[in-house]
Amino acid sequence: MGVWTREVLGWVLLGVGLAAFAMCYVVFLLNRWIVEAFIAAFIGFTIFRAGIHLLKVATAARAARDIKRELTPSSATRRVRPVLAEEASGRPRPSVLPGPTATGAREPARPRR
Repeated sequence: MGVWTREVLGWVLLGVGLAAFAMCYVVFLLNRWIVEAFIAAFIGFTIFRAGIHLLKVATAARAARDIKRELTPSSATRRVRPVLAEEASGRPRPSVLPGPTATGAREPARPRR
């Protein structure tokens, strides 16, 4: 289903839901048919919510389509593989935490200021 089809169908369902609410008031509530008005209001509410949902989905699909166009990589870009620190230097990185190291030797104390 296309984006525009979803959007048009969403607006149609929104209008049908509002028409169901108007029918509730004009036909049922003015004639004091409370139970029938409640049933028609529930149906109208469901149709109204379905229309809102279709409008949200159509808007999200349009936004995703536009983002996909912007993010397509050009042929000039190349993939870069991240290099881990251990692979780059061949030795493990020193600890950044003060105190004894993993080998058991103590680091020299820092002077106090």
